[in-house]
Amino acid sequence: MTTGGRSATADGTAAREPGKHEAALFERDGSRVVPTDRARGPWRRDALHGGAVAALLAHAVDVPGRTPARLTIDLLGPVPDAPLTLAVTAPEGGKRVVRQEITLLADGAPVARAHCVAVRRSDLDLPEGATDHPDPFAGAPVPDLSTPTPGAREAVGWDCFDSSAIRVHGLASPDVGQGAAGLWVNLLVPVIAGEPTPAIARVAAAADYASTATNMRLDRRRWSFMNTELTLHLSREPAASWVGLVAAGVVQPVGAGLSVATIYDSAGRLGQSAQALVVEARESRP
Repeated sequence: MTTGGRSATADGTAAREPGKHEAALFERDGSRVVPTDRARGPWRRDALHGGAVAALLAHAVDVPGRTPARLTIDLLGPVPDAPLTLAVTAPEGGKRVVRQEITLLADGAPVARAHCVAVRRSDLDLPEGATDHPDPFAGAPVPDLSTPTPGAREAVGWDCFDSSAIRVHGLASPDVGQGAAGLWVNLLVPVIAGEPTPAIARVAAAADYASTATNMRLDRRRWSFMNTELTLHLSREPAASWVGLVAAGVVQPVGAGLSVATIYDSAGRLGQSAQALVVEARESRP
């Protein structure tokens, strides 16, 4: 099957044409990473999308032989659409657990920071059924995830991460639960041009869309619900390029909110995510 001149694989994701250079979220320029239009966010033209920032920080995680079990990303302020620098510490800890810190800087000032906790990989003979969990994506036909989300540019008002770098498709299933949103999410472009995208970066980019459940409660034309952080807990490396979310949103009239999601892939339940939100009426924002 072909879509927009690109072939689609059996799982609905885009197949790359050998030798053809693809666009990416960022490009390297010496020691800096430079955002492309595909990294731009939906709230401000001059700031990056939280999913793009999360993917970039996750891309920098380097813990060979270990599973990134927790990744906490703090957004210290709007990440500007400008050249950025990554500062990555060496993993430190013991035989079972190590920690690593990644800081994203703009003009020498920190704008986002990630803390990774990684655990030693083992080959365990677990009891039968120990890894079984309910999975609303199991048996559901995977939709075509090879092109950007339709209507995203019109909804946002300009070209951005939503309209050119990601595909989001709803899952209609009674197993999702009342008030929750089931989503397939697929990152369509590399995080950094010319470099392979780590699986955890795909999950980080996808998990930002847990806020879709908040959008079910608040119309984004009247309200903004920017995330201040993203915390992932993962039990293993992802098994496929698409990521499944079952997300729920909680908002309160005090200006705070919460988006949470259970994360799946083609192998079943993978982990969970949570985001703390700043909730504002659009007309009240400076």
